[in-house]
Amino acid sequence: MIVAYLKDSNEVFWNNFEQITKDVPTPREKLLAFFRSLQDYIKTPACYGCPFLNVATEYPETDYPGHQVALEHKQSVRTRFRQLAKEAGAGKPEVLADQLFLLMDGAYMASRMFGTKTTKNPAAHVAEAAQILIDSALE
Repeated sequence: MIVAYLKDSNEVFWNNFEQITKDVPTPREKLLAFFRSLQDYIKTPACYGCPFLNVATEYPETDYPGHQVALEHKQSVRTRFRQLAKEAGAGKPEVLADQLFLLMDGAYMASRMFGTKTTKNPAAHVAEAAQILIDSALE
């Protein structure tokens, strides 16, 4: 059941990612659009953090099927970030991708830990942090 839930969550994530970025003209702006959307999402009561992180935390055994599905999802996110960073002209796209990946997962965990109220959630400005990372990597 957990594997089916994560597979559905993966599909929802990528459908949302495509919707968020489909009309955005540049790779840089696609990354920023994703983080603006993430920032909006982590402030909503619907956000319980990242389902993939939640499962990996509950079932840390790397051979657990749910953990494997969560890992596959996270690897695909890193790959997409790397691709967009490269297309945007980052000198070290793999570094920027990893930084953005950690920022994303940190935002999900902060939302889970602190709740969704803007004044308590340190991830309330995650889009600004992403912009600083992206702009510094593209200079």
